[in-house]
Amino acid sequence: MKTSIYIIRCIALCALLLSSTYAFSQKGISTAYLYKGYWSQWIDAGFNYYGMTGDSKIGLAGEYDHFCIFDKGRHPSDFFFKFRISNYIRPSKKEIKQHYKKKTEWVYSGYVEYYVSDLYPTFEDCLRELHRPLKSNDVETDEYNRKLSVLRASRMSKGLSFTPIGYKKVTKSATIKIMPYKKLPQCYNFFFDNVGYAIDLGMFYVVFDPNRRR
Repeated sequence: MKTSIYIIRCIALCALLLSSTYAFSQKGISTAYLYKGYWSQWIDAGFNYYGMTGDSKIGLAGEYDHFCIFDKGRHPSDFFFKFRISNYIRPSKKEIKQHYKKKTEWVYSGYVEYYVSDLYPTFEDCLRELHRPLKSNDVETDEYNRKLSVLRASRMSKGLSFTPIGYKKVTKSATIKIMPYKKLPQCYNFFFDNVGYAIDLGMFYVVFDPNRRR
């Protein structure tokens, strides 16, 4: 029986410039995004296994072929990004070694889930404005409601209808790449709707092995 990945505490480590092909990080859990054909720098998710303190805190729950990301203090069902690989087969040690030696990524098909809103109707909008996926608390602020009122008034002044979508979950097919690794998957790249999103588990993937027996 596989052990679930579950991350609660997080802290930031250094950022690393990315190539235009795929993303790699260094240590700690980090994210990056591909926008207009260019990768961003790594954005620290805030996790450090050795107990250092930091303001940024997130959680992950799942296994290596699927997991979701959520803010600490929230339930995993209140995730802001989630994925599942549809055709994942655990590779042999020989295959892992060959991929690592040849620097060949693992390419899978699957899907991603994320949220959009009236102000951020696409994942690309979220990346452009927020530099990350949309979270539920992003649509709960006074500033968001003020901007939403401006948007509503603008639409109505032009004679256009306005039907708010609120905080809406979207599911999209995606190409999912796992970068070459020595032991366990570490860096994931997701490609969909002309954008990319990357998650690097850093040191965490060595400590929490979902294939380890209870």
